[in-house]
Amino acid sequence: MGSTSTDVVPTVAQKTRLIRRSREGCGNCRLRKVKCNEAKPQCQPCLSYGVVCNYDKDVMDLKLPKELQHLWLAQELSPRVPLKDLISTEAALETHSVPLELDASSLGLLSQLYHQMKLTSVFPVADIFQLAQEYPFLMHAALALSAAHDRYLSRAMRSSQGRTMNEMAHGFQCTTLLNRTLCHEISPAHRDPIWATASFLSILSFLALDECDPSKAWPFKPSESDDMNWLRLGDTKWKLFQLTQPTRPDSIFYSMSDTYQKMRAYKSTGTIRSISPELQVLCRLDECAQPETSPYFEAAEIITRLSKWRDFEIPFTEAMAFIIYTSPSFKSLLLMKDAAALVLLALWYSKASRTIWWVDLRAATELEAICMYLRQYHADDLTIMSCLRYCSGKERALELLC
Repeated sequence: MGSTSTDVVPTVAQKTRLIRRSREGCGNCRLRKVKCNEAKPQCQPCLSYGVVCNYDKDVMDLKLPKELQHLWLAQELSPRVPLKDLISTEAALETHSVPLELDASSLGLLSQLYHQMKLTSVFPVADIFQLAQEYPFLMHAALALSAAHDRYLSRAMRSSQGRTMNEMAHGFQCTTLLNRTLCHEISPAHRDPIWATASFLSILSFLALDECDPSKAWPFKPSESDDMNWLRLGDTKWKLFQLTQPTRPDSIFYSMSDTYQKMRAYKSTGTIRSISPELQVLCRLDECAQPETSPYFEAAEIITRLSKWRDFEIPFTEAMAFIIYTSPSFKSLLLMKDAAALVLLALWYSKASRTIWWVDLRAATELEAICMYLRQYHADDLTIMSCLRYCSGKERALELLC
């Protein structure tokens, strides 16, 4: 009995030492519930995680480094300068110059996003947010998305719906850190946080819209190489899907296997009868039309399928088919601002935006911009004008099928 007691006591004492937290550690370590080594001015956990130590309680929350303070001041003094140009300078966004502050405001936004996703998303939200405490690139992605979500919720009270400096800075930091990780061999433990980050980044790319005036937004604005980037990200994300294998049994995303299968299982019927007569006329499709011969075919077929659903009841997988399965040639037509392709995109916005908040935020500007553009440059095309009546106003929710 004596020897047993002796064996047990050190074990208990050792466990106690492992979980004992520092009483003098920085605030970030206490928030993250990790042991602080109390090094000053920067403790090792904060250096490794990329956060700014806050031993001093008087340190202002969300304090920006000097580089970003100059940018913020420039933004306030020169609101006409596009935010995109302001934060693209190399001096402003050095990888290590963007702090990650886990202050009360940031935690509030994260909590807001967490509860929204728990209610409306099939993602394993609790597991993702748990991983974010361990992987900086995922935490930056979550912070950027939480800022975008707050922008969506507060848009009625704001004159501008463009990205905030905080949202862009976290997005940039996330991309930089993720690219560094992908330059090395991916360990099994990194697969889930990488896939979660890729999923968040795909949403953030959709929300990368800084011009809120429809008359100045795409398609009115001059063409740029990154136009429609959000629509082309599907191919890159699919490569990461194959790399990370989120449907494997030990993945936190395993519960979404059926969802992923449905998203990849779309198959065109290959028959003109699957497309509404009105869209057949718009896209100049005859009885011989096939997905292989017409760039409009799959997009028109997907829009016709979506029109059968009531607003707010469209399954996520059905809405995403437009992004995943429209052909490269159709996406090229969009870049060229082809009228029929623009109509199909507008019709997709009008349906998908009723289901997905981040589609709704982009559609608030771009759907109106497309409709204005088509009315300005194609007002004499009666077919186009007829289709546009389904994209706005009281008839927005009407079915396109005859």
